[in-house]
Amino acid sequence: MRRFKVAQVGVGGRGKNTLDAFLKYGDSVVDITAICDTDKTDLQETADQLNISACFSNVEDLIDHADFDVASVTTPTPVRQEVILPLLEAGVDVLVDKPFAETLDHAKAIVACSEKNGKLVAVGQNFRYMSGFDSARKYLADCPLGAPRHLTHILLGRRWDKGWRNDRVRRVMAIMSIHWLDGYRWMLDDVPETVYCQTSKSELIPGIGETHTSLIIKFGTGCVVSLTESFGSHYHMNTFPVLDCDNGSLVITNAELRAYQGDAPEPARRIPTANVPKDVATYMCLADLLQAIDTDQLPPNSGQDNLRSIAIMEAAYQSATENRVIYWEEMGVE
Repeated sequence: MRRFKVAQVGVGGRGKNTLDAFLKYGDSVVDITAICDTDKTDLQETADQLNISACFSNVEDLIDHADFDVASVTTPTPVRQEVILPLLEAGVDVLVDKPFAETLDHAKAIVACSEKNGKLVAVGQNFRYMSGFDSARKYLADCPLGAPRHLTHILLGRRWDKGWRNDRVRRVMAIMSIHWLDGYRWMLDDVPETVYCQTSKSELIPGIGETHTSLIIKFGTGCVVSLTESFGSHYHMNTFPVLDCDNGSLVITNAELRAYQGDAPEPARRIPTANVPKDVATYMCLADLLQAIDTDQLPPNSGQDNLRSIAIMEAAYQSATENRVIYWEEMGVE
């Protein structure tokens, strides 16, 4: 693979971690040639740390004056569209943190722009590699446990956010559930038939977005997914996803897949997962994009693919607002 010149847009906490991952694992193919952030303190600190002279406080100057092939975007979600569109129009391929847009309409606009300009958008869905979903997808492809019928996943805890997140009306599902929604869809290699969701808001947690959410998703092949997630629970409980199939149940942990059959208390089979740490998974998302550029293909984490994950999130918020089941056809996504 050839070397790529990468510009990092957003060098706050997430941006710094992203840069660290790129430099640690991508030194043979990646050169960080420019950085961009509206926060001058973060910008200067990162420039000094990495000895980078090409520093910019807005994306327009970055485009006009920097030398780069690929942009990595880790800005706050509300401004991603206004950052990504000019990059694509300037002929730059883009990796963007999840969710790659705040709404489905914004996501569609980004994908349309990428297609119009012949450039790629890839999404940093690192939980595919961290949480066993990609390994489960490969294992389930051969149907060793029969048809998937039901998945149960519960995550309870308390979380306080600072800054811009507290001003957004979309919270739990836009911050964390989007990982799981993408993971279920990727693992099952399917899209929903229907989505139903209810949310509530704790008065004790700052911010205006939902703090509790419960979803029921019925996928096209018949598998039903039940997700409950809370940022406002006084009891902490994170279960692993459990997928019930006709001939067994699959527990999807970070380290391994556990296949249970019958009433046996121990797994009939343990299958190791990729089990990569977060920084490795972060680089793997970039590597997916670079490989796709090099081979002139869509990456597995393409914007086109991730439209489906954003559409599930959009359907869930619409369901909660309108108090009704949302049908997949309403989303306008294949």
